[in-house]
Amino acid sequence: MARKANILNEEIHQACWELLEKNSFPNIPRVADFFLTKDGRRCSNTTLMKAIAEWEDMYKEQQEHELKDLDEVLLPAFKSFSRNVTKSFGLLLDEKVADLEKHQTQKQNATEGGYLSLSSALVELQQAYEEIEEQHASAERKNLELEQQALLLEQRNQTLLAQNQVLTKQLEQEREGSIELRLNLSQREVDLAKLDNKLTQTREEKRQASNEITRLKEQSNKQNERNWAKITDTLKSLSSSVQVLQSQAEEHKDRGKEK
Repeated sequence: MARKANILNEEIHQACWELLEKNSFPNIPRVADFFLTKDGRRCSNTTLMKAIAEWEDMYKEQQEHELKDLDEVLLPAFKSFSRNVTKSFGLLLDEKVADLEKHQTQKQNATEGGYLSLSSALVELQQAYEEIEEQHASAERKNLELEQQALLLEQRNQTLLAQNQVLTKQLEQEREGSIELRLNLSQREVDLAKLDNKLTQTREEKRQASNEITRLKEQSNKQNERNWAKITDTLKSLSSSVQVLQSQAEEHKDRGKEK
């Protein structure tokens, strides 16, 4: 059987984090079931509601910090890497252009030196051009990788934003449920107060009715005593009258005999 206990706010906050790690957004029934399953403890819905509201504020603040930190860490690194690649590619291109110009000058100087010198210069120029093409292709591949990383970063950011929106919506729903619960609790407290007042009024009416019944009984007893006294007096008076009449009848009878 579950036992009542004082569950600290910090314990409720920790329970909320553990539920969230299990992809279960915390609310009053889930947190209450968490402690009931864990150690059989339970507490009032009001205590759970207040602690969960505090945790929701902490969770929202943490989400905002995580998104901000992610942008602050990755975006500068991405920009720095892009600048370094662009700078390196520019320097390499300048070197190859200088080499081409040098080969071109050598080619011109070797024009009078014969066909073989010109062919050698052309071969070197072709090799230099192929090297530039290969390095350019490598730079393009790196640039493509950077674009893909940037795309993945953007997708990750959008995913986090979507998750945050979902969690924010769930948070608003939970808050609306909490508000409704508060209203229901307030209404029940008002109803309970009305019932207490009605009960007090009923008890007072019962006490007054009991007093009235007692008063009526006492009044009835006194009235009965007065009526009994009147009846007794009447009987005594009638008895006296009968005795007088009997006496008169006997006297009249005796007088008749004497005549």
